[in-house]
Amino acid sequence: MVNWHPRPAAQIGLRLLGLALIASLAPQGAELRALVRQSSAITPTQLLLAAACFLSASLGVALSLLGPDLWKPIGVASRWHGH
Repeated sequence: MVNWHPRPAAQIGLRLLGLALIASLAPQGAELRALVRQSSAITPTQLLLAAACFLSASLGVALSLLGPDLWKPIGVASRWHGH
């Protein structure tokens, strides 16, 4: 297995990207609230914005907590290797 060590710039950059994604939730949430107040029915725009909020929150937390460790190689048992 390859000895994998992320560079400090990658560690900091990915964590900052995660925090930026979390920070982007404030304007996204405000826009979604405004769209919901305008229409009682669910519109495609509301659905797409809600999906964007979910993705921003999920990716933001993952990148903030794990950073480059998301791409860290892992060992796989020999029984799962191709025969």
